Amino acid sequence: MNENIDPVTFEVIWHRLLDTTEEMGIKYMRTSGSPVLVGAYDASTGICLPDGQLVAMGPYITTQAHVLRLIIESVIKKRKAAPGFRSGDMYICNDPYLGATHQPDVATVAPFFFEDKLSAWVGSSGHWLDIGGSEPGGFNMNATSVFDEGLRLSPTRIVEEGAVREDLVELIMNQIREPLVELDLRGQIVSNQAGEQRLAEIFDDYGSAAVTAVMKEGIDHVERRLRARLLSLPDGVWREVQFLDHDGHKPNLRRIVCTVTKRGDRLTIDYTGTDPQVEGFANSAYGGLRAATLSGVCIMLGYDLTWNDGIARCVDIVAPPRSAVTAEYPTPVSMATISAIIVNLNLVFAALSKMLLSSPKHHDEAMANWCGTSLGVSMLGNNDRGVMTVAPESSHFAAGGGARTYADGVDTGGIIINTTANIPSIEQTEAEYPLLYLFRKQLIDSGGPGKHRGGMSGGVAIAPYGAQSEVYTTFAGVGADTPNAFGLGGGLPGAAVRFIRYTGAGLPGLLERGAGFPETESELPGRQEVTTINRQLSVFETDTIEYHNWQGGGGYGDPIERPAERVAADVLAQAVSVVVARDVYGVTVDEAGNVDLEATAVRRQEIVRARLESAKPAYDALAKQQEILDQETGGALVASRVGRSSYGDLVDFDFALNEARCSRCSWTLGSADADFKYGCLVDIDPVSVAGPSRGQDYGQDAVVLRRFYCPGCARQIESEVAAPSGPYASFRLLSPAGPE
Repeated sequence: MNENIDPVTFEVIWHRLLDTTEEMGIKYMRTSGSPVLVGAYDASTGICLPDGQLVAMGPYITTQAHVLRLIIESVIKKRKAAPGFRSGDMYICNDPYLGATHQPDVATVAPFFFEDKLSAWVGSSGHWLDIGGSEPGGFNMNATSVFDEGLRLSPTRIVEEGAVREDLVELIMNQIREPLVELDLRGQIVSNQAGEQRLAEIFDDYGSAAVTAVMKEGIDHVERRLRARLLSLPDGVWREVQFLDHDGHKPNLRRIVCTVTKRGDRLTIDYTGTDPQVEGFANSAYGGLRAATLSGVCIMLGYDLTWNDGIARCVDIVAPPRSAVTAEYPTPVSMATISAIIVNLNLVFAALSKMLLSSPKHHDEAMANWCGTSLGVSMLGNNDRGVMTVAPESSHFAAGGGARTYADGVDTGGIIINTTANIPSIEQTEAEYPLLYLFRKQLIDSGGPGKHRGGMSGGVAIAPYGAQSEVYTTFAGVGADTPNAFGLGGGLPGAAVRFIRYTGAGLPGLLERGAGFPETESELPGRQEVTTINRQLSVFETDTIEYHNWQGGGGYGDPIERPAERVAADVLAQAVSVVVARDVYGVTVDEAGNVDLEATAVRRQEIVRARLESAKPAYDALAKQQEILDQETGGALVASRVGRSSYGDLVDFDFALNEARCSRCSWTLGSADADFKYGCLVDIDPVSVAGPSRGQDYGQDAVVLRRFYCPGCARQIESEVAAPSGPYASFRLLSPAGPE
């Protein structure tokens, strides 16, 4: 704490800064009116130091806020000399090679001057309804370079000494098909003006020295707190692997590898081993990689801290050039946010969750992955008033939450990077766009099975309605061949993405006759066509229905340890089907929720016997993984020889004896400083054994599900979705947890 600022004054100034970022977001969204902002909060705001360090962010999408530092640094580097920046100026930028996540996420930043001195920056970043280019919504499936994608703005002065550059507004809007995008732009200007006004009031009330000291101390405080938390966690190395199953042009399984090394009060997050960038648009530039990595650290380790660049000071990011997560100009990256970036986030989230699970005092803070991907669904057409519209279908923001170590994941709880979860109103969407929603509902069996179930995702069925022109749709994303919401501690993955078109549905006739709407996917009429996860602009025929569902949350713990009465309650709530209850949870229950306890006991014993009889020693498949992990982290790692720790309630580590044992039956799984999975049995099966909607409609042979069991009691203590050829998730614990 700065000795010249008393604690009370610090808290007053600090909370006024935080309130300012929230007010900036409110003004931005209310001015815009965009359903992707008002309905899904796909934006954020921030206050930064003169050099760009993030001081505070708004309570919205974390990745949108983490780009502001790089955007400001680009403005300083490219525009300080000419044309410069003065009080009242604002710069707009969406260049992914200069810090933006992808072109549809546009940032506008403004320097704040007090007494003629640059004292801070304010900024807002958000997803625009359209950004031009050949495909509505900004996702071009045919892109082979950034020139095939939408409008790309390097730092451009959009407001000059308080006056909006209307010539530049007109130039931008001439490239964009959706006229409402102008409100997105003006909303960002209004947001920054509000931020400047509030900062001026705070500086007037307390003076430049005090406010600047508070902003710097706010960052320093977060850094100190995070370093203290890291010191309380065990040292070790945690490697996670996930996959992008489509490159934008075709199915193409590409791995992203993330190795987290924690030593003392510092993290190194290394993406070595990640596959190279590809010609399609499912890549991320460095700005997206940094935003996703820091977001994962904020969420898992800084959950009770203000999220700012104090977090970044504790993290070293290492990544090979020209990889899927460090794509270089002019590689296309317009699908980055819903492909490489969210998978980056999953990896950091999963690795840090296993770190927390390796510390007894932090077990309750670990959780399985939330919904592992996002989607880009856009629908283009003139509405019933003849106005051209581009509808971003954002129902997938109602994603399944990951299961916790003590409770189920939240059903349709949101995406983990959005601190203010929301989805657009169906009624408002239908009023503005030429669309009709038949249903939007939670998806049975979508939550990852486990002792604690992952949160359910949802599915939605939509048809064109009331259009004064043809309606067109595009669909972009990853996560159809493979689920990305992995389980934890023996829990299984949540559902994958599916996109299905029903042609010849005869919906106009149903409407004319006043017939009831279909209420489930199985009731949808017409010829079913499972379509590719990335589909370019196509006509949305009037007799067609489009259905899609998104990913559910991962589960925690062995599914056969879930109490039978809770499985029965899930069946009654249509969260779990009778078939999955029997096959995965080992519970014999009917549709009315009546459990046959005797048959359940027999069924669960059958599952235990099958595990011991069919599974093979895991060491044969994993023998080279420790050597690879050592090579990736710069040589053999030396573990402590004192103390104890545990991996949840699953594995106990004794460093003095150098042993890892099953917490239930005390079976020795190996040494304390090696991955306990080496001593397990493993079953290798299609991912569909975890339930329906897990790649069965696509190329499910691209990945497998590995389930690891204790050889002594057959308890399922870990699972992973992996390519048959590896590499695999792995970790080495090097010390017990320290004091906090």
